[in-house]
Amino acid sequence: MLDRTTTLQRYQTFIDGRWTDAVSGKTFQTFDPYTGAPWALIPECEKADVDRAVDAAHRAFESGGWPKMTPTARAKIMRRIAELIEQHAEHLGEVEVRDNGKLISEMVAQTKYMPQWFYYYAGLADKIQGAVVSVDRPDHFTYILREPVGVCAFITPWNSPLMLATWKMAPALAAGCTVVIKPSEYTSASLLEFMKLVIAESGLPPGVVNVVTGYGPVVGEPLVTHPKVAKVAFTGGSATSARVNELAAKTFKKVSLELGGKSPNIVFDDCILDDAVSGAVSGIFAATGQTCIAGSRLLLQETIHDQFVEKLVAMAKTARLGDPALAETQVGPVTTPPQYQKVLSYIDIAKGEGAKCVLGGGAAGKDEGGGQYFVKPTIFTGVSRSCCLG
Repeated sequence: MLDRTTTLQRYQTFIDGRWTDAVSGKTFQTFDPYTGAPWALIPECEKADVDRAVDAAHRAFESGGWPKMTPTARAKIMRRIAELIEQHAEHLGEVEVRDNGKLISEMVAQTKYMPQWFYYYAGLADKIQGAVVSVDRPDHFTYILREPVGVCAFITPWNSPLMLATWKMAPALAAGCTVVIKPSEYTSASLLEFMKLVIAESGLPPGVVNVVTGYGPVVGEPLVTHPKVAKVAFTGGSATSARVNELAAKTFKKVSLELGGKSPNIVFDDCILDDAVSGAVSGIFAATGQTCIAGSRLLLQETIHDQFVEKLVAMAKTARLGDPALAETQVGPVTTPPQYQKVLSYIDIAKGEGAKCVLGGGAAGKDEGGGQYFVKPTIFTGVSRSCCLG
């Protein structure tokens, strides 16, 4: 059972293998989306902290123990990381629930599966090979050598913090790169727990993996523009990604962007109706709609529209709102106050534009199973016989 004690837990950030406060000494609170109460203090890093972290990662890449290791030795450490995650998966999942309010069933499933990425890329670490290229000059020997790019800056979102950090971190470590991670200011605690329980105990040399916590552009922009950062990977919204890409392009950094988008379900009359309804419900309500591929729209063939909507509403009405730490809960809170307000504003826009609300359509009170940032499962029908979910 998740411990929701009221004592604020104070975290430090992790730079060059050491726990440290922000240079300024400042912290900010992180809130439990279910209760709305602060539960942890996170270091409020700024440019000076970014400089420390990137310098540490650059030293570790150029002259530390990491570049001296054989690929086989790197792989051994990565397998150790996987084993440590397996040991602490339940706890890490619980911290994510307290930080982002998503369901315990989803978060623990993610943390329990995370070791597989480290096992997989550990197996790849000693198989990164070059190639000899045939050319038309017999006196030339031409070959391709694959080398690590250097310091990688990873910026992760609030909806699945550890899983998305793992997707970025595991291949980078296998290649021999070093890492600086900036988590969302809304969900920094689970990554700091990960550093304490996993990275600090794994045998990684100091500076190979570093964390800077703090507010978006204050930390993100100096990290993306730092001259010693060679690669940037970002997961988040399109507006921020455009800014990240613009800043990184000025010094020709390598960039990877993982973004979201509207994801319609298209349903024809030859479907198995009950299965299609179940798929539509699980595609939008399971994570409170907080995924990059949430099925937020339904495009229905005219002949099944009314029957489909009727079944959809009936199933969605049974959704159990409540504490995301309880196994029986099916819909939890919205993770952040700004996102909560945005969802409610979109509901108002839909109503104002003439869409018909056939379920929900507002905040969920405690008498309905809700908590601090809950929105009722909501279904609109509108023009062209389409259906919007939220």
